[in-house]
Amino acid sequence: MTVSQESVLMASDLPFELRMCPHLRPVREGSPVRRIRTPAGDEAWLVTGHAEVRDLLRDTRLGRSHPAPDARAQYARHPTYDQVTSDDHRAADDMHAGLRAVMKPYFTTRRMLELEPRVEAFVGERVERMIAAGPPADLRESLSAPLLRQVFTELLGVPAADRERCAELMRQAGAGDPAGFIGYLGELVARRDEAAADGMVAGLCAAGLPDEQVVQVSLLVQLAGYGATLKQIDYGVLLLAHNPEQRAAVLGGPERTTWAVEEILRLSGSLSLPRYAREDIEVGGVTIGADDLVLLDLTLGNFDEQAFEDPRRFDIERSPNRHLTFSHGAWTCLGAPLARLILRATFAGLFGELPGLTPATPLVDAGEPGAPLSGGLPERLLVTW
Repeated sequence: MTVSQESVLMASDLPFELRMCPHLRPVREGSPVRRIRTPAGDEAWLVTGHAEVRDLLRDTRLGRSHPAPDARAQYARHPTYDQVTSDDHRAADDMHAGLRAVMKPYFTTRRMLELEPRVEAFVGERVERMIAAGPPADLRESLSAPLLRQVFTELLGVPAADRERCAELMRQAGAGDPAGFIGYLGELVARRDEAAADGMVAGLCAAGLPDEQVVQVSLLVQLAGYGATLKQIDYGVLLLAHNPEQRAAVLGGPERTTWAVEEILRLSGSLSLPRYAREDIEVGGVTIGADDLVLLDLTLGNFDEQAFEDPRRFDIERSPNRHLTFSHGAWTCLGAPLARLILRATFAGLFGELPGLTPATPLVDAGEPGAPLSGGLPERLLVTW
């Protein structure tokens, strides 16, 4: 199989307008596993089939380690994509499993039940402020961004006296300048006795992680969770605003809101970090060679017609809905329960009070492309009612 001479973007890089339109077809049609050249100029395998992506996410012959990190193929020259945890496969697996074990308590059902009333109350407060100020409103700045900053300060265990400062540093990090937030996390780790005992920073310190690793993990959780959930809120509001029948159904009760969240998650897609084959792997009729770079496209897997009937259609009653947005198997996102909680509370609270909410301007005219974590959506999302 020959290598394409042009860089191929993963679907998670596509703007909103391309997610559910025919532009996806040329990428999706054909082999579910194909050889490509990445934006960094290196050769890789792009996997787009739902079944193939799920199988590889469960396959222990694929991981984040590489025996020669300096010589490995890369997706892009950016640290977000090109983290390699180790040059030793077993050490990488142990590190991954260990981190999941110490982080899991912060995303349990019990923890979500504790957070739920606070998240719902904060959504209600922000919506009341929007209504009082009158339309139009910037949904991002009025609701979703401050909501997420509030949630993540609680998750990390930021002391009450630091929360306004920390929220501003999170805003700067979300806009592409994480230096101040990294510096604050270092301070918080040094002052760990002042952090909330049930917060992630105090817990990771107590688990014996080195200070530098506590900072790195906390930063990754905030950046990944903040950017992804912000995008999912935006997509959800746009999808529900433009589909009045489904919006009305969402207001029919918690169960339907839950269904809507899953369909919004499917359509909003996700980023999958590059992985490397640890030995030859047969999949999709081809052989992926040992040490080859493998890109598992979770978004295009969510548009696979073999897994979803009419996958470009927004259908909140879709069942089953085995989307890949939170990955799968040992790589399933630990923060998935928190993201689902935030989305349910946001859509129920926002459309419950403002059932006629709609974008104030067409998406393509709503502003310049936003911050690096905006997922292709504009920096401001103006709405009216």
